[in-house]
Amino acid sequence: MIDMLRKIESYAELRFDVSLMPTKRVQLSFSHHKISGYFPELEEFRDPNSCRSAAFMQKGIIAITRIDDQLITDITQLHGRKVGIVAGYSYGKNITENPNIEISWAKNDDINIKKLLSGRVSAIVGDMHSTVSALKAAKMEKSVRFDAKNPISLLDVFFVFNNDEQGNQHCKKVSTAIEKLRQQGDLLNWFGYQ
Repeated sequence: MIDMLRKIESYAELRFDVSLMPTKRVQLSFSHHKISGYFPELEEFRDPNSCRSAAFMQKGIIAITRIDDQLITDITQLHGRKVGIVAGYSYGKNITENPNIEISWAKNDDINIKKLLSGRVSAIVGDMHSTVSALKAAKMEKSVRFDAKNPISLLDVFFVFNNDEQGNQHCKKVSTAIEKLRQQGDLLNWFGYQ
């Protein structure tokens, strides 16, 4: 992401001050106008009074079941099931606010994996990075199944800026730079996104 940011700065003729902060603190700082923009962000958490850039990647959400259970490749296959989800993680409202899915919240992926393997939930949802890493760390990847090539949901990831004259200008410049990176194949190389 830093490589991407540096190229965006060059193409957009902008300079960003980068600070790593917890997500909630960033969002709160933005809503109180202490920062003028940030990334990465998802639509479900975006301040409605903000300007969002073009997406620079998509976050793939996968469903994981026990090895002998049905492979899940569509959200509708979660209907009527008890599904493990990590609190504070982004899955998209089409999962977290779906009245047809019974959500079982957990503090982390490790707890969800234990719940899945013990049968307390029939599936867990997560991503190819943190959730699959937790499966590998627990040496449980051979006890479960998921389709890495067919996520059940894709969430756009983008930059957010203040909805004022300067913020809208930055948003437009960053979006133009992101499109240039897409055309050059950089987003595909970095994030697998076209």
